[in-house]
Amino acid sequence: MSTPARASAEGPSAASDEVQIGVGIGKQVRQARTEKKLSMRALASAAEISQPFLSQIESGQTMPSLLTLYRIANALDISPSALLPADPDPEVVHVSRAADATWVPVSEASDTAHTRVIHAGETSLQEYVIRPGEKVGDWFETDGEVIHYVIEGAIALEIEGLGIWELGAGDAVAHPGALRNRWHLRGDGFARVAFVYTGGA
Repeated sequence: MSTPARASAEGPSAASDEVQIGVGIGKQVRQARTEKKLSMRALASAAEISQPFLSQIESGQTMPSLLTLYRIANALDISPSALLPADPDPEVVHVSRAADATWVPVSEASDTAHTRVIHAGETSLQEYVIRPGEKVGDWFETDGEVIHYVIEGAIALEIEGLGIWELGAGDAVAHPGALRNRWHLRGDGFARVAFVYTGGA
């Protein structure tokens, strides 16, 4: 199976979609920060990013990576899905087509893996494509519950203080999001992994 193209390689339409998503995320971040009565400097410090970078995110000039989005959400004490732009479709059933997917970087590193996010309320599904030599960030933790499911390829899931689990296609691990974890790509090929997140109460 061929791997999906990244957003930057999908043409003008995909690039336009990415800009719109970036603008939507910026508005959500700014609104949440205002509601929490935090200054831009205070939020940037808590999220471990620079104030100019936060300003670019809020103004829609920069699409934040998934890792940055989670850091901002944790600093605001809200679910990461709350920072994603609202779905304009008012219907109860939402369909996400593979052809319409916008892939975003996991981190700001040039050799980062890419992911797309599908969200509904407090639940989100993130599909990752990790190619040899690409990174998926460092230790990760969040509130709520998480599930790691390997669609293709192989990874090692490391949970801090508990061990390392070798996972192949069809394998899954569920655990509280508060347990710090990270992935390592295994083998010579790429891996496709689904990460399901359900926010805490």
